Amino acid sequence: MPTATIIGSGPNGLSAAIVLAAAGVSTTIFERNVQIGGACSTAETTLPNFRQDLGSSVYPLGVASPFFRSLPIKIPWIEPTAPCAHPLDDGTAVMLEHSIDATAATLDGCDRRKYRSLIEPLASEFAKLSKDILGPIRQVPRHPFLLARFGLPALLPASTLARHHFTGKRAQAFFAGMATHSVLSLKAPASAAVGLTLLAAGAVRVFYAQDGPKRSARRRKGTRVPKMG
Repeated sequence: MPTATIIGSGPNGLSAAIVLAAAGVSTTIFERNVQIGGACSTAETTLPNFRQDLGSSVYPLGVASPFFRSLPIKIPWIEPTAPCAHPLDDGTAVMLEHSIDATAATLDGCDRRKYRSLIEPLASEFAKLSKDILGPIRQVPRHPFLLARFGLPALLPASTLARHHFTGKRAQAFFAGMATHSVLSLKAPASAAVGLTLLAAGAVRVFYAQDGPKRSARRRKGTRVPKMG
C-alpha cells in the first residue's frame, strides 16, 4: 500500500490527509503542537473562559469550498450582518454588504455603477464560477465562458484594475484592500483575482466566520482521517 506523510494538522494538512486516505493511501500526520488545527485554533490565552483565535478568524470561501461541501460533516458557521469593512484615513469605512447596491452606496458616486458592472456578473453566477476557480486545475473548465469573463480582469495586477476601473479613492482603496489577501504585490499579475473573488463571495452570502470555539470544525475533520484509514 502506498504511504504518505503530512507535516502539520492545519486545515490544508487535514484536507490533504482526507483526500489521500479516501484514495487508499496510508496517511500519517505529524503535528508539533498538543492539539490539531494549525491556524484554525482557539485557546484560552488570557483569562479563563475567554477564548481567542490563534490564527485566522474569518473564512470567506469556506462555505463555497467544493471540498468542504463534499465532506459528510457539518461545520458550524456564523454569518455576519456585513461581511467586512475597509477603514479609510478620513475615519469612514467602505462596507462590504450582502447587497451589491448597499456596498456601492458606500463608494463615491462616480464608482457605484462601475462597481455593480464589475461584481454583479460574477456574483450572479458565483455557484458555477466557484466550481472552476476553487477546484483543482486538472480539467477543461465546466463553465468556460463564465471563467473567461472572470479571468480577463482577474489576470490584471490589482493596482492596475483599481486605478483604471475606478475613479474615486474609496473604491480604489476598497478593492486594493480586498486584493491584498492574495499575499502578492498589488502590482503582480493576477493579484486582482482574489479581490474579485472575495467581493463576489460577500454578495452571495458565503462570507462566514466559523462558530467558536473553532475546535468543532478541526475535530470533525480530524476524526474523519482515522475513519478513512
